[in-house]
Amino acid sequence: MINCKNATKAKDPKTYIETIIEVYMRFFKIVKEAFDCEPGYITALDTACSKFINDNAVVRDAQKSTKSSELLARYCDLILRKGNKIEQNDIDEKINQIMIVFNYLQDKDVFQKFYGRLLAKRLVEQLSASDDYEESLISKLKATCGFEYASKLQRMFQDIRLSTSLLKEYEADCKDHHSIKIFDFSVMVLTSNSWPFTVPSTFNLPIELKSTLNDFEVFYLKKFNGRQLKCLLQYSKGELQTLYTKPKYILQVSTYQMTVLLLFNEFKNMTFQKMLDTTQIDPESFTQILVSLLKSKVLTSAGINADTLNENLNESGITMNSIIEVNQNFHSNKIKTNLIKPIGSAAPNPIDSKPIYASVIEDRKIVIQAAVVRIMKARQQLKHTLLVQEVIQQLNSRFKPEIPMIKQCIDLLLEKEYLERDSNERDVFRYLA
Repeated sequence: MINCKNATKAKDPKTYIETIIEVYMRFFKIVKEAFDCEPGYITALDTACSKFINDNAVVRDAQKSTKSSELLARYCDLILRKGNKIEQNDIDEKINQIMIVFNYLQDKDVFQKFYGRLLAKRLVEQLSASDDYEESLISKLKATCGFEYASKLQRMFQDIRLSTSLLKEYEADCKDHHSIKIFDFSVMVLTSNSWPFTVPSTFNLPIELKSTLNDFEVFYLKKFNGRQLKCLLQYSKGELQTLYTKPKYILQVSTYQMTVLLLFNEFKNMTFQKMLDTTQIDPESFTQILVSLLKSKVLTSAGINADTLNENLNESGITMNSIIEVNQNFHSNKIKTNLIKPIGSAAPNPIDSKPIYASVIEDRKIVIQAAVVRIMKARQQLKHTLLVQEVIQQLNSRFKPEIPMIKQCIDLLLEKEYLERDSNERDVFRYLA
């Protein structure tokens, strides 16, 4: 059935996973009603499902045996995200169906990597439909694959809860010290090794933001001595109110957009070059930000048509000497207007999975090396063929190790002098304590 689906539709996570579930349920019904779940037929069904889920037309077309793992993680994101248009009572059933497909995946580590990235974005952007459903799925993953598999996912939830209580403590501290907050402020403090985020290049924050962030940092480091705080400003956002328009609009903006717009509290107009020098935002990101604000007509520049503006700086007509100013005639049909356009690593990119797959390969090498060391420490001496077989057997529940990668990892351990070859039998390895 998957082979017959339209190629584009089949790559859609919803179509793909629900087709797999439909096929599974049809044949499970036959096994249940016609054969009373006789063990031999259950085994045959499991073998067939494992085969067609991990090797079908979509997987072969993508030239990645891990494609099913990626699409299942993306399907989870659709189900657990706000605005999914699924009845609450149906989500429990969907989660059970997700686990049916998950149990047949060969590459559970790929699912874990994609699921972790998508969960992180849901939590940070506050897009989860329900924490209860998120935790329900994580607990099922933990029951299936063990504590270590789900530990990072659970720590993400723990960080969000701790951030809520930490913010309350900070607000109480502000009241105790009679600190005046210029604006409403909320913060999430995330453990660096539990979240798949990278710290962006620094830029000059406006004084309005910097003073509050510094104040919070002093409070935090006083409470947790020896820790470090790094701002993930690419995921931060806020609201600004226009005081020069009637009615007064509320603009929902990213921190980068806010930094650019707050320049005009001090300057009536600025050149592109001066804005770039003042903010110290990297040129590529700054161009994206400025173009988004010009296209939304919050800012304006003489000779630039916002409706036909090209995001490529060389083709946009904007030069380093172009004068940018606030559009005094800004108008919107909504009082609260969302201008946020994520940039860099925060931008949604459902197609480019290369960085994730690259990190999976590196993680697998570490896991394989650890497995080889464990086996050799227990056995002390083992033939190459038997060592490879034991590694595959140990890791098969997480992913299917490729023999060339196992050999590569053994060679690395020989170089690091964890192992040595027997001088008489070259295919025998000895463990070096």
